[in-house]
Amino acid sequence: MSRVQVVASVEVDRTPAEVFAYLADVARHGEWSPRPLRVEGATPGAPAAEGTRFTSYGWIPGDADHRNEVEVTRAEAPTRLRLRSTDGPVVCHNDFTVTPQGRGSRVERVMEMPRPAGFVGFVFPVIVRLVIRPDLAKGLRMLKARVETASAAA
Repeated sequence: MSRVQVVASVEVDRTPAEVFAYLADVARHGEWSPRPLRVEGATPGAPAAEGTRFTSYGWIPGDADHRNEVEVTRAEAPTRLRLRSTDGPVVCHNDFTVTPQGRGSRVERVMEMPRPAGFVGFVFPVIVRLVIRPDLAKGLRMLKARVETASAAA
């Protein structure tokens, strides 16, 4: 089965340490999700470490409360966070890289998933272009707003 990668990035007017601290607080991921998302089993305010596990419930086409078992497979503050989401035999990865950019940071997210089989696989490039890629970009813009607002208020 072939895999598909979708990439989005955003510049944030905060240091990599500030951005990573917010990003690694996986209990807060619903705050910057462009669609309803809740996280269970993660401790709010605690940075994720390798081996951290939690359950996420979010929207995918045809399932508004889709369950994924998630594990942090890489956590290298303040630069890298990798999540592995498992839904039965389907495994997706989300890699977040935070790099210095001027006086702020650049956050890049790479989502890697299997290309579905059959008809859905045939129309999947359209789903990526019209749904997944815009949602990734919107989520990163929401993350940017949250980090910049939270840091300004502190």
